Amino acid sequence: MKYKAKDYAMALSELTLKEVTLAQEKKLSDNFLKLLKKNGDISKVKKVIDLAETLFFKKTGSKKVILETAREINSKQKRLLESLIKKGDIIQERTNKELIAGIKIVVNDEKQIDFSMQKKLENIF
Repeated sequence: MKYKAKDYAMALSELTLKEVTLAQEKKLSDNFLKLLKKNGDISKVKKVIDLAETLFFKKTGSKKVILETAREINSKQKRLLESLIKKGDIIQERTNKELIAGIKIVVNDEKQIDFSMQKKLENIF
């Protein structure tokens, strides 16, 4: 029987909410991958993980915040940005030289705040 990626994602997000030891976590993830292989759905793994991540953040109220800057941010800037993030949120930092200057902030792969020089130049021209 074929399952939809959403079905797998719901199951995976439920598993991630349970408190387990590191060994149990490894066994659960190994078994989950074996199930995908057994059902011939291993090609859906990327989509399943993305959907499970979205479901996890919705259930926990946490956010995934991507900070994209032209250069690495210094410790003072990092502390300022981290003060705006609540406990449980996941922060990813990326360097993108195409931004020229400034920062782009993406929350939960949806909301985007773009204060980059690249965006300002695009708006001018």
